[in-house]
Amino acid sequence: MPIVFNTELYAFVTLENAGDWLQLANICGEYLTTDDYIKLRDYLQDDTKTAIIEKRYIDKDYRDTFSNFYSKKLVSYPSTTYRIHFFKTVIPVDDIYALDQHASDYIGYAVIRPTQVNSIGRTLLDPSKITKLSGLICRAAYKSHIFGAELTISGFPYISQDTDVTICAHAATWMTFRYYSERYTAYREIFPYEISQLSSDVSRGRLIPSKGLTALQITEIFSNYGFYPEIYLRAQYKDIFYRLLYYYIESGIPVVACLHDKRHAVTLLGHVSDYGRTADHKNSEDYLTGYVVNDDNHLPYQLIMKQAVTQQGYCSNFHIEDIDGFIVPLYEKMYLSAEHIERLVDSLLEDHPFGVNHCSKLVTKDILIKRIFLTSSKSYKATRRKDTMPFDLQKNYIEMQMPKFIWVCELTLAGLYPQKRIVGEIIFDATANHEDRFSFLAIHYPDFIIFQDRNKLGNRPDRFDHFKLPATQVLPYAMYENNLKEI
Repeated sequence: MPIVFNTELYAFVTLENAGDWLQLANICGEYLTTDDYIKLRDYLQDDTKTAIIEKRYIDKDYRDTFSNFYSKKLVSYPSTTYRIHFFKTVIPVDDIYALDQHASDYIGYAVIRPTQVNSIGRTLLDPSKITKLSGLICRAAYKSHIFGAELTISGFPYISQDTDVTICAHAATWMTFRYYSERYTAYREIFPYEISQLSSDVSRGRLIPSKGLTALQITEIFSNYGFYPEIYLRAQYKDIFYRLLYYYIESGIPVVACLHDKRHAVTLLGHVSDYGRTADHKNSEDYLTGYVVNDDNHLPYQLIMKQAVTQQGYCSNFHIEDIDGFIVPLYEKMYLSAEHIERLVDSLLEDHPFGVNHCSKLVTKDILIKRIFLTSSKSYKATRRKDTMPFDLQKNYIEMQMPKFIWVCELTLAGLYPQKRIVGEIIFDATANHEDRFSFLAIHYPDFIIFQDRNKLGNRPDRFDHFKLPATQVLPYAMYENNLKEI
């Protein structure tokens, strides 16, 4: 029998065929809509063998919308939810009070709301345990508790819109906020109804039921939450728009992307690339084939691909070219934006005193491929400390005074990029003025390096410490990879 037990509070179901999944749907009753049942079944049936259901789960996100909205309706909505936990193996019933022994098989959970429309609520799933998924993504560790066991999910949060308090843009911002609040102590946990109230200054009438959000309203929500957001529109940035989007995703910063023609918004949280492609523009964005996206109308970790790329795996019907705007949630001291860094990098590489053709005899500008990203100096130093760099340069980076965040432009060659190896980098002070040509902290080419003391002003010679490196050939070393984690 697929139903191992089914009590007033809990149910334990093994899932080995289509009939077992129907039993799961029956247990959830009218909470789980037919469409959402089909979504869950098709998404997880190849990987899930056991489901454990909490029948009166108090979900903090649904309770927030229930208290502020659903409790005021004529229909008597329940105040609790169902929560379904998914495991990759058949768990013996005798292990029900020792589920931590099966932690490695824990896929995650989905909350089922009694909202009648779009019943899938707060959902956390580990994408590395779902076979149809791929890519590099932003990930954080989330805890769940069942029968006294603490289980961990490494992933990115998901929620579907309820079409009342939250629509697609609210869901996209909630996913972003819940990621940041779990990963960084600087950001507080926030719930759906409160998010819906954060756009009052530029609202168009009442906030709930929601009629949808504009890009400006999403930006206002980010600002009122505590971010210092940037808004990018394709019409404004034209040729560099998609490169700028890539730089932020490569930085491990999830963004809310707007598809105005589709009247939709999604959360971009990672990317997929094909290193067999040719880097025609000498930029790592040339290898990009798609982004990993959480779309509230589908289950998480879809791929949204370029139009020219053949779709494989769990793909969206949208394409990257449908994105015509995006909002980036930035930290206060990230003063330099992506468009400034691209210009500063190109200026430095072509500069007479500091340009690569002037300073290096081993590489030239026309053969270098650029990889641009933003990261924390803490993470960068911690990663470089473990790396072996030519001439022990990692020691210089560890000792260097840096702001909390830095922009990095890694320099590599076509044959080395698939191996995740680089030949140099330029490090920028993310708090610098975008017109400051001396906004860099260090420039490293294979046979040359320069460090700058940012506390010294003007063109005084002691501001720079530079020297030739005794390299007779290119000496590759590891690419920085701490912003995104592989599925």
